[in-house]
Amino acid sequence: MKQLQRYLAVDIGGTAVKYSILNESYEELECGEEATQKDPKCFLNQLFAISDRYSGQIAGMAVCMAGFIDPVTGENRDFSVGDNFRAWNLKKELSERTKIPIILENDSNCAALGEMVAGAGKGLQNFVLLTIGTGVGAALVFDGKLVRGSHFKAGEAGLALIGENDSAAGYVTAEATSRLVREVSKLTGNQVDGHYVFEHLDNPEIQAIYKKWLERIVLTAGNLAVFVDPEAVLIGGGICRQERFISDFRQQFYALFPHMKEYTRLEACQTGNLAGRIGALYLLLNALKR
Repeated sequence: MKQLQRYLAVDIGGTAVKYSILNESYEELECGEEATQKDPKCFLNQLFAISDRYSGQIAGMAVCMAGFIDPVTGENRDFSVGDNFRAWNLKKELSERTKIPIILENDSNCAALGEMVAGAGKGLQNFVLLTIGTGVGAALVFDGKLVRGSHFKAGEAGLALIGENDSAAGYVTAEATSRLVREVSKLTGNQVDGHYVFEHLDNPEIQAIYKKWLERIVLTAGNLAVFVDPEAVLIGGGICRQERFISDFRQQFYALFPHMKEYTRLEACQTGNLAGRIGALYLLLNALKR
């Protein structure tokens, strides 16, 4: 029996770098996680150290991270990410270091492909994925392929303006879970986490903050779906492990956009933190076939 090739898949987040050794069947053989280095030079050396650990053992390296990333050149033009993410052309640096095939792609795009290969997007040709984490991102898949846009910014849902600011000082956007936690922490006078928020939704003041936050996320997802008419909207991010959140999201989504109930499914992602790494490897395997 032919032995399956091994690949290093890396998901670079603002908080942690998660990496796995995957085979061609997307089975995870090894995994690791470490805090993301903020200093650009230390950050690059961190990735070199991870790739060096598997030198001679892998047939390629698939990387996903935040940013407006040109998958051909590897250039990241995102103005909103940290200096460590923009200081280097990681595709070029890792290619020169490892001498193996490298792909680099936006993390939300990879998460969508991961769900298409092994999760809630399996069997779908047209869907939207909304990721709710450190930021709010999205990805578009049509005819089974990514829609990247002219400047690799397609699906950047966190940049969409969805209403006027309460103080009339500008417009608001959908906000990440960190904003929800920050608002509740301010209310209580203590530093809380997401679990605390969901455990205390019987508190009217906390519930009011949660409902306002949720509505902005739902409006963003719904407006995106109105424009592109997908088969499904998939919701990703750690918050999806909260069953209450998915239930509340679905109820609010169809309340605001009742016509979609007949033809647009709304589902939680199924591949969890592995989605980005699976999707990145999918792109690498396709590139190797070509």
